[in-house]
Amino acid sequence: MKQLLFLFFFIISFGLQVPHAAIIGVPELIILLIVGFIAIAAVVGFVFLFLYLVKKRKHVQNEK
Repeated sequence: MKQLLFLFFFIISFGLQVPHAAIIGVPELIILLIVGFIAIAAVVGFVFLFLYLVKKRKHVQNEK
């Protein structure tokens, strides 16, 4: 039931975004896509950096 509710809200929100995207135009969409990809890349980069530092810290503690 939760999945159906989530899917329903996703379809509604996506349906509201499509007409808005058609109104603002192509250059703005391209800028939004680029900024979105950069934001996602930054978040993923911070997550991988955090995981790398945690693994490195465990490795250093094992050597003591």
